[in-house]
Amino acid sequence: MKKLSARLQACADLVQGDIIADIGSDHAYLPVWLFKNNKIKKAYAVDISVKCVERIEANLAKYNIPRETIVPVLSDGLSALENIRLTDIIIAGMGAKTIFGIIAGIKEPADINFILQPNTKKEVLKDLLADNNFKVLQEVAVRDKNRYYNIMRAVYA
Repeated sequence: MKKLSARLQACADLVQGDIIADIGSDHAYLPVWLFKNNKIKKAYAVDISVKCVERIEANLAKYNIPRETIVPVLSDGLSALENIRLTDIIIAGMGAKTIFGIIAGIKEPADINFILQPNTKKEVLKDLLADNNFKVLQEVAVRDKNRYYNIMRAVYA
């Protein structure tokens, strides 16, 4: 498995548990890396695009990872994972309001570690989290390909 980008590595470093959902997974690089490095036991690689889910499946085959370990999911967020116990939810590379819209629909957000990387309006996301009983525990700024990213680790308080 190749090395992760600085942005994805910063997200990987914030993972706390062993059953994750990577929302907007695209190629599933993050879940594949986490699994190959014995950081997680199971992942759900979720994407809204059929083409992205096909890329996820191709990478699982390339790295010889069983579909029971990293499960490709075609969905616009977390609705397909409603009855699955997750330790961590990673949402990276979307706008602040989109990210919050995804996590706002969770019925029981307690005991979940949220790793959030907004591409826009990080202060808006922080305000939405604070206004809805989420607490940002950690923030990491990282430079990746001449762009700076802010990554937050949050929990429901």
